[in-house]
Amino acid sequence: MPPRDPPLVEREGDLASLVAALARPPAVVVVEGEPGAGKTRLVREALAAPGLEGRQPLVGHSRPTLASCPLGPVIEALATASRPPVRPLSALAGVLRTVLPELAGILPPAPPPVPEPQLVRHRLVRASAELLAKLGPTILVLEDVQWGDAATVELLRMIGARPPPELSVVITCEPPAALPELGLATTRLSIPPLSPAGTGRLAGAILGDPETVLPPGLADLLHERGGGVPFVVREDVRTLRQRDLLRPVNGAWTLGPGAETAVPPAVGAGIAARLRSLDATCTAVLEAAAVLAGSAEPGLVAKVAGLSTGRTCAALGDAMRRGLMRDHGPDGGAVRFRHELARLAVYESVPGYRRRELHALAAQVLTSAGGALRVRAVDHHRRAGDLRAWAASAETAAEAALAAGAFGTAHSWLRDVLQTGAVAPGRRAEVAIKLGRAALGTADPDGTASGLLAEAAGSETASPEQRAELHLLRLWSALESDGPAAGAATALRDALGGLTGRPDLRAIAHALLATPTRLPDLDLPAQKAHLDRARAALAETADPMAHAVVRTATAHLLLATGGPEGWAAARAVPVHGDRPEIERRLARGLLDLAEAALHLGHYTRGLDLAERARRPAAGAPSPILDARLGAVVARIRWTTGDSGAEEDVSVLSGDPFAAGLPNLRLLSAQIDAGQGRLDAARRTLRAVAGEARETGDLAVAAQAAAEFNRVALTLEQRRLGHALARQVLDDIARKGVWVWAAPLLPFAPLDLVREVLPRYRGAVADRDAPLARAALGFAEARMSERYGDAAWAAAGYRRARRGYAVLPDPRLAAHACACEARARISAGQVPDAEPLRHAWSTFTGLGAVWDANRLKQTMRAAGLPVPHRRGRPGYGNQLSPREREIAVLAASGHTNRDIAAGLYLSDRTVKYHLANAMRKLGVSSRRQLGDVLEPADRTDHTCRCGRCGRELNLS
Repeated sequence: MPPRDPPLVEREGDLASLVAALARPPAVVVVEGEPGAGKTRLVREALAAPGLEGRQPLVGHSRPTLASCPLGPVIEALATASRPPVRPLSALAGVLRTVLPELAGILPPAPPPVPEPQLVRHRLVRASAELLAKLGPTILVLEDVQWGDAATVELLRMIGARPPPELSVVITCEPPAALPELGLATTRLSIPPLSPAGTGRLAGAILGDPETVLPPGLADLLHERGGGVPFVVREDVRTLRQRDLLRPVNGAWTLGPGAETAVPPAVGAGIAARLRSLDATCTAVLEAAAVLAGSAEPGLVAKVAGLSTGRTCAALGDAMRRGLMRDHGPDGGAVRFRHELARLAVYESVPGYRRRELHALAAQVLTSAGGALRVRAVDHHRRAGDLRAWAASAETAAEAALAAGAFGTAHSWLRDVLQTGAVAPGRRAEVAIKLGRAALGTADPDGTASGLLAEAAGSETASPEQRAELHLLRLWSALESDGPAAGAATALRDALGGLTGRPDLRAIAHALLATPTRLPDLDLPAQKAHLDRARAALAETADPMAHAVVRTATAHLLLATGGPEGWAAARAVPVHGDRPEIERRLARGLLDLAEAALHLGHYTRGLDLAERARRPAAGAPSPILDARLGAVVARIRWTTGDSGAEEDVSVLSGDPFAAGLPNLRLLSAQIDAGQGRLDAARRTLRAVAGEARETGDLAVAAQAAAEFNRVALTLEQRRLGHALARQVLDDIARKGVWVWAAPLLPFAPLDLVREVLPRYRGAVADRDAPLARAALGFAEARMSERYGDAAWAAAGYRRARRGYAVLPDPRLAAHACACEARARISAGQVPDAEPLRHAWSTFTGLGAVWDANRLKQTMRAAGLPVPHRRGRPGYGNQLSPREREIAVLAASGHTNRDIAAGLYLSDRTVKYHLANAMRKLGVSSRRQLGDVLEPADRTDHTCRCGRCGRELNLS
């Protein structure tokens, strides 16, 4: 990290005001701010500013230990004077000889002493004022005047009453400081904490690595930890980095385990020094507040501290005056620590045995308070070591969290309860069912929750209905979180008999078994049979969740297979539910439909479905759902030629929930291939194809296998590509959904294409799948070319090119164009120049360098001049197209949610691009964006995917 001081952040206006005031003496400027706010740094920068040259700076500091020393900070400042007075001093100035031996050479002889101490002090004050008045252009800086002695205050009053014409005074203090009336017009500057964006800028400057991004979410967390106090933020970032708790991962800074409890030594020492100055009552109150964490009402703090409310409020007031606590909440009815690091420092100062006592008291107080406060008691029971009470309270809190839609919180509590064995054997299946419902849509990367459900299902105490429900929840959770589902599906089919008396669960079970894209062991006829049984069971129940699941499953199976009736079923899926879990199911179902539309080639409809999915998703937030939505939308936008999609991919790649998604990894590999990073692309494509086959996501597997074959250059790579394509096509044949083979037909080995083409042609004939029809034309042209009918092949490629262009899929249209030109040359015809030039422009404009270079050979063979590749521009400190697009909309008053909806992006992606734009433009608020953007940027905005005829309308 850079050893130098980081740049000033969000202090530009204060610095300009301070310099302007000091440049017009006589002047007095009061700079107020809490400790660490940067008052001293601001003054130091001002003293070095152009326009203040020739003024002698004299700096002195007030300290609590010098409170009994008259004029302590003034004498410290005068001792640094480096030039003699510009006018003769009177005999009175000689009294300073005893306190300023450093200036003996310029001071007159000492006058006769006076016996009274008050007169001695008064003479020192008058002499100091005279010396300051006669030193010429001078800036006197008195730091931390809240600790100033009476003589210093008297001097300031004297300067205010008769201000020397060449003297400027800067006073720094902590609020609320009782400063005297100085008699001179005083400029007051109040230094506020940094905003979250400012905290991010400061942290980025401290880290000093322009190649690694500081995500907005991390900036918010650092702001919460340090309260936006620059000194605290600086020490926090440096400590986290030195301890390797803040580290770069995939081009973005990330906090590691243990960072949440790390306290910088300098910050901890400062808090400890303040604690030592407090009485026992205030210390007890602060310890209780630190254990309660977050914000708390004074009454709760009083009960945990064992004090009366009156004494507690008095102690909290003292802590607020000392900058340790602050009011919180709209009406100030609660308190919290100034920042999280202050709370952690106080918490760590409490002995371990006392912490456990306070946690037990906190658990008792919060449990008796009831309502939402009972949820906060869970962690206190655990920290107090009461395992039985913790398990009971965690289960109760999880039920409340489930009712409120906080699935992740409920999942975490119930998983921990089952793992610790705190539940009686006879209740494990009951609690595991609650865990299964909480697990829907939450991450389970290590399979812990799935394993707990399977273990409970195998218990002898579980009833047949509980076993069947547990296997149902295992499958449902796997499908929702994109985890392995085949084993759970087999177990559920074996246990279906246990649901005879539960038509709601039976309908859901059969509907889940009809999921087309995730269950490779079930063929299409079997899944249609399950869907029929789900509809039959649905007639026996009015359960809204069962109706939501069956309705979305019906639309998914019909649409994913290209059935024309699928669109009517998709339109029938509602976008609102009466409970959070139903909202989440609807959002997931609509997202499945959006992905199905992507695989069919209905890109505009896919974006519409993704937009519909956002509405129920807003009612039941899920990081996994948001990540998957972002990945699907990015694939659609990239496929249709939106150049901004690559920026979105880089943002999503830093999201831990999105980084491992097959859609995003596939898209990253496609981008790598187009830009010539072939080794990386082939590794990722082979891995994605294999994993997608195992999970039954055959449409993604087909796309990955197709791309692998397209970039397979050596004999060994072609053998691997052939085997991969064979495996995927065999899987598709067993499944019976041939529209998913569309990506493979243009690039799979010809012997495989010849083998499957008759079945493919018949299977897609009545399907509503424009991508499959374009691929059929491409494959038939390939076969014609292979058997020597070049003219017929050229015509086929031309039809395929037009079919891809209509979708639109400009990359595949460009590939078909290149094949058409090659076939025309083979047939002895002259290729059309304009389509080839357009293909070249497509590849270069979309950053597909490798594809553009391959097209050169065809252009040369056609006798066309090969243009120079322009390539995609690097943006550096300039706004990228996506950043400018979002900045313009933000400056026009649109919220992040409005922008995300209009551009089919996630809120996280919009926030990331907006933060980058504001950093590059040097602004800290949305209001300032309108002032710095060029007037041409603030015109009516049209979406850059306007080629599809859609116009962005956010008004």
